[in-house]
Parts: sequence; structure tokens; C-alpha cells
Amino acid sequence: MLRIACFCLPLFLLPANPAEIRKDDFSIKRAGSVSEELSEISGWVFVNDSTLIAHNDGGNAPLLYVLNLDGTIRHTARIDNVKNIDFEDIATDGKGFLYLADIGNNENKRTDLAIHKIRTAGVLSDSVVNASTIFLSYAGQTAFPPQAKQLYFDSEALTYYNDSLWIFTKCRTRPFDGKSMIYSVPTTPGTYSLTSRSFIETGKKTWLLDGITAAEMHNDDLFLLTYNRLMICSFKGGKAVLKTTIPMAPISQKESVAVRKDGTIYVVDERQKLIGGGHIFVVTQNNR
Repeated sequence: MLRIACFCLPLFLLPANPAEIRKDDFSIKRAGSVSEELSEISGWVFVNDSTLIAHNDGGNAPLLYVLNLDGTIRHTARIDNVKNIDFEDIATDGKGFLYLADIGNNENKRTDLAIHKIRTAGVLSDSVVNASTIFLSYAGQTAFPPQAKQLYFDSEALTYYNDSLWIFTKCRTRPFDGKSMIYSVPTTPGTYSLTSRSFIETGKKTWLLDGITAAEMHNDDLFLLTYNRLMICSFKGGKAVLKTTIPMAPISQKESVAVRKDGTIYVVDERQKLIGGGHIFVVTQNNR
């Protein structure tokens, strides 16, 4: 197994109880719904100003959906050489490749975590595509699963920044302490053992409210999503500073955030039998 050296960066923390923004700073509106084919949508990303690429959660077919802004499906591509064990997020490097994160690990016992690298052009035009794979493990995990107080190895959030992929884990510790570990991994297919670069504290209530479900970089801003809010942080040199917290009511299974080139934020939630879902939320900054 190839191991990469990770240099420690300054610890970066988010306040446990960040101040809410003024209601007139941002506007949130519903802008349609995604197709029922994406009832378990767990990640999407912009590839141009009018096109999103999305996927379903684990257990579904290994499909990538090319979407219009209103959520309608324009094209579908099957990834021929991988299975959807637990697809959780997707990122683009803006250089012709997508990165599909099969890193969901609710019980913290997986030993087959992977990120699949796929050519964007193929997804946009072909019905079948192939992926090369980045295999990863966490150097700090020695038991599968570890003790309840060490359940830091689930993740639903991936983004691309400065030639690396960044993973933000979803805390499942008991008792819950709200720490999200942060890892970086190269974009070159291979096998990597990852050491945590730092961590974020997003709150100490429950994983339902304070667990990170998606991540996105736009310029030097980091967007982190939970079921009930969107956090915007500045992100430079491996350090993050909370700038804004946007409440995203009602609480629902929001697991996908994408930011268009002009800064418009798109969030979507999964469909649930009792509470519905599949709604697209568009977040814009007023007087921008």
C-alpha cells in the first residue's frame, strides 16, 4: 500500500453556535423538483452554467444524470466498471474530470472506500462510461468499527480545491461531539492512507442537525451543508473562518450543494414518503 506524508496544518474550527445572518442578507426560493428517478439524490455539481451532474445514494444503479437547472434529466450515463456501494458526493476539477465519492460509511466498518475519476465529456455524451479509481483508507482507524466514541470515519462530503480532493467526515460518535475530520487526497488514481489534516466543530446537538452532508468550493469560499443549514467559510491555506450561516428550513434530508460560477447556490433534498422532498432550493445573496 502506498502511503502519503501529510503535514499538519493549523487546526481549524467553526464556532459551535455561530450567529445567524440577517434575514435580508440572502434569499431562498423553491425552484422546482428533481425527477423521481433521483429520489435518493445525494450529490450534484455544476459543469457549466446551465448543466448539473447528479447521482443517487448507495444501493442504486451506478448512474450519472445530466440535469437542466429545473431538475429535468437531459441525459443519463452508466458507469460500467463500478458498483454504487454508497455514493455520497461528486466534485469536478474544471479540467475535464469528475470525482464520484463512494465513501459513505454509516457503521464505520467499510474497508473498500473509493473515489472514482471519470471524464466529464463522456458523461455528457455517452450512455456508458468507465472510471479509474482512487482507493483510500484512514490511517487513524485501526478497528472496523471502532469504539462508539471514535466513530469519525463516515463521510458524505467531497470537494476539489487547489489540485486536491478534500473530504469532510460526518461525526457519528456516542456521545456526539460534532467533530468533522478533514482529509486531502491526490486526484491521481492509486491507493492512499490518509491522515487527518484538521477538524471542524459544527455543533454538539445530534448528527441529524450538525452532521456535514455535502461540501463545495467556490473561489476561496467553502460551503458546508447539513440537514438544517448551510455554512459558508473562507478557506485559504488549509484554514477556514466562518462567514455566514444560512438556515435552511424545514429540516429535511439535504445532501447536495452546488455553486454556479456567478455564486448562485443550489441545494436539493432527498424524497421521503412522509415529508416529501426532491425540492430544489436556490440561494442568492441580495444586492450582490
